Amino acid sequence: MPRSLRANPGEASPGACVWLTGRSGVGKSTIAAGVVEQLRERGRPATVVDDPEVGRHLDADDPVGALTWLTRLLVESGVVVVVAVDTPARDRREQLRTQVPGFVEVFVDGRGRPDDTYEEPFAPELRVPTHDRESAASVAQIVSFLEDAGVMAHDPPHPSDA
Repeated sequence: MPRSLRANPGEASPGACVWLTGRSGVGKSTIAAGVVEQLRERGRPATVVDDPEVGRHLDADDPVGALTWLTRLLVESGVVVVVAVDTPARDRREQLRTQVPGFVEVFVDGRGRPDDTYEEPFAPELRVPTHDRESAASVAQIVSFLEDAGVMAHDPPHPSDA
C-alpha cells in the first residue's frame, strides 16, 4: 500500500512530485503526459517537466538543482508535478527525495538505450515495467497508485455499474 499523501481534513489537496526514473528511451515522457492528462481530467492541477523542457527553459550550472527548486515551489502550491528527466545517479534521486515534499519515485523499467551510468533505484515507491505492454497500461498503474495514495480521487462509478 502506498504511503498516504492525503491532506489533513480541511486542508487543500497536497501537491506531489512523481519522479519517473529509468534509462533513456523507456517511455518516461509519454507516460508522464498520460498521467498528467488523467490528473487534469479529474480536476487536479498538474504539469509535466521533461528533458526537452529543462534544456529549453532552465539555464543553470545545475539544471537538476534548479528543477528541484521549481518542483518544490509547485508542489507546495498544490500542483502535481510529473518529472521525466534523466537522473542516472541514485544518490542524486535520494537527495531529491529529502528536498521535495510528496516525492514519489517511479522506476520505469524497460529496454531503453544502454547506459552504464544509470543506477536502478533500490526501493522506488512504484516499479512500472514497459518492455511488454502499451504505455496506457503504465499510465493506468501510476494513476491507480496515485488514487490509493490520495493524490487523486478514484473514478466515480459509472451509472451502469449501480
